Amino acid sequence: MVRRKNAFCYLMVAPMLALVLVLGVYPMLQTLGMSVVQYDLMRIAREGTPFVGLENFRQICAEPRFWIAFRNTLVFVAIVVGCVVALGLLVAQVLNMDFRGRGVLRSLILVPWVTPPVVSSAIWIWMYMADRSPINHVLMSLGLLHAPIRFLTDATKVWGPFSVPMGAVSSVRIWNGLPFVTVMLLAGLQSIPHEVYEAAEIDGASSIAKFRHITLPMLGPVLSVLVTLLTIGGIGHFEMNYIMTLGGPKDLTNVLSVLAYQSAFTFYRFDLGAAISAIILLSTGAVAAFYIRAQLRATAAG
Repeated sequence: MVRRKNAFCYLMVAPMLALVLVLGVYPMLQTLGMSVVQYDLMRIAREGTPFVGLENFRQICAEPRFWIAFRNTLVFVAIVVGCVVALGLLVAQVLNMDFRGRGVLRSLILVPWVTPPVVSSAIWIWMYMADRSPINHVLMSLGLLHAPIRFLTDATKVWGPFSVPMGAVSSVRIWNGLPFVTVMLLAGLQSIPHEVYEAAEIDGASSIAKFRHITLPMLGPVLSVLVTLLTIGGIGHFEMNYIMTLGGPKDLTNVLSVLAYQSAFTFYRFDLGAAISAIILLSTGAVAAFYIRAQLRATAAG
């Protein structure tokens, strides 16, 4: 009976597992294989795809644009993860309160989540256009600006790794990812027993003390999962950076995934694009491995 039950479970999972293997695992393995051969479309008919080992990795590491994209990726992840988690905590706390219209507000918060990234990018490109931006129009009408901000094309205002275009693209990613973080944190908040807060109030704890000593520790497991998923998604993020700026201006918003695409489909160096993709895969794998190791240690300690 148990064997039949297990066989039925495996049978139900098999189609999805096959889909993951075909659409996920196989392309990753093929990319890793392509990263160690010469796969230049301009020379493939004449020279084929000879094995070159780590030469592709050496070549991209010698390219300044790779290190610029690597730095931009770290900056992009830091901005997006930090801001979206902080905003998610704030919004989740508000939505966890009991007030009229809470259900409507909870539904509206999901709008950015269900909007496809391509559509979101197109909308925000219009919002950030220097001559047509409603944001610039409002700020100039209030007298706060004397000239429109070039959100996506200003390469003059750069502060180290930060720039106006990087801030603009990051803000769109934050807007798009906020609903997911809010829903996860809201679920975590609703799982905290109300009696714990009541006991803290009896002891005279302030709102800040309750947030610091009750809410944050009890949301720890949810926050760790969120930070891990957001970091992995941020390292490999492609759509908005490519659609909104193509990695420009002057590579200020160019991240690893966009550079990999440019290497493969603009310069026809699929081997270099695969090598960059392999670095993205190894980076996200390292983040996942760190999280799994931390969880195993916590389980063993508990």
